[in-house]
Amino acid sequence: MANQTNNNDIKETNQTSGFGKAIEFCKKNVRYIAVAGLFVVLVIVLTRGIGGQSDNTAEPPATYETETVALETEIVTDETYEQDAYPEVNDLVKKYYKAYAKGNTKKISKLLKPISDAQKSYISRFSEYVEEYQNISCYTKKGPEENSFIASVYADMKFKDVDTVAPGLETFYIRTDNEKGTLYIDNAYTLYNERMKEHEVDESVSEFLDAFNKQEDVVALQTSVWEKYESALASDENLKKVVEQTVPDAMADWATEQVVAARKAEEEKAAEEEAAKKAAEEEAAKKAEEEKKAAEQAAAVTVYAIDNVNVRSEPSETAEILGKLEIGSQTTRLEEKDGWSRVDYNNGTQGYVKSEYLSTEQPSAQQEPTPSEDTSSDDSAPKYYAEGEVITLSQTVNVRKSMSEDAEKIAVAFEGEQVTVVFSYAEGWTKVNYGDKTGFIKTELLH
Repeated sequence: MANQTNNNDIKETNQTSGFGKAIEFCKKNVRYIAVAGLFVVLVIVLTRGIGGQSDNTAEPPATYETETVALETEIVTDETYEQDAYPEVNDLVKKYYKAYAKGNTKKISKLLKPISDAQKSYISRFSEYVEEYQNISCYTKKGPEENSFIASVYADMKFKDVDTVAPGLETFYIRTDNEKGTLYIDNAYTLYNERMKEHEVDESVSEFLDAFNKQEDVVALQTSVWEKYESALASDENLKKVVEQTVPDAMADWATEQVVAARKAEEEKAAEEEAAKKAAEEEAAKKAEEEKKAAEQAAAVTVYAIDNVNVRSEPSETAEILGKLEIGSQTTRLEEKDGWSRVDYNNGTQGYVKSEYLSTEQPSAQQEPTPSEDTSSDDSAPKYYAEGEVITLSQTVNVRKSMSEDAEKIAVAFEGEQVTVVFSYAEGWTKVNYGDKTGFIKTELLH
């Protein structure tokens, strides 16, 4: 039946079958999708209840001393079924089985609520083997809520290319949609959801259904259908093969596909989450940097060097020297802390200068640099010369167009001649005026 299991599934003894292999496979992959229990609801079934007994036993439901009669006759007990007494219930159930046989999940979604994508996929695959459901009959009792019913539904399942039908019994909890005033099957209380645990259940309803499944006429009906089911399988080897091998193996393949798809979806979700996290971190870092720059710009102060002073990579007198600020040179102070100023040096390159050698007021005139700990040079640091300083050459040197030994030579300055310093660069070159020409000489040659 639509959401039921066959006799072979109930026994669960042949662990070498496609069914057994599928169970083991799914148990190993339970973190991806709870399909292990689904194989107990593959084909047909004499369910022992939706919320009640579901101990998978090979024995049929226990019989009582009350009389069990043919399906065409209503079973009479103290609390009787009403057979086909509610046209709206029969109409709902028939529409449901018709849609189920066709794999019409869009139609089923209106009759069975709620329903997951996994169950829709299951129905689509299962319906490939079903031709139709015949001889549908509803054995109905009032449910625990107003305008609700519990229906034990009998139907003969006709498999494709199989002559003999397979009798089955399925129990539904049918409720009324208060907004639309129409009936629907509550999927939370189907055997499918009992195994898959996709939807939450109301414990009070489950207890009601549990009690229902222990009623004598319910068990008697199950026993009667069980006997018909066993007889059908015994009479047709083709039916037995479809029920016990063909469909379980096909649904095992379906479950494998579901596990693979679930794993892929989980991996894709994890990748998306990681990408989103990374993007958020990058955006936060970018925003923080922009805020930092904005704050620096707001606090930036124009300062002037009041002496020839070193620009260092860190706020320490032993840090690498990046260059030098000449007396009167203008720069932007971004931050001042612990006696050091962080400055914007050389168009974006930042460095540190001792604050005592900087002033917000421009010096009125050039003055001789005052020797101090951080204005002096050391043997390992590049040599620098002050702007306007006149140097007498102690050797003949080339004057080049740019700061490179491969650059074009624009002049040759001879020993004893003089050049005037324009600016000394950290790259080891000094820009000079030599006669009417302006070019570059390697700083180490200017002594």
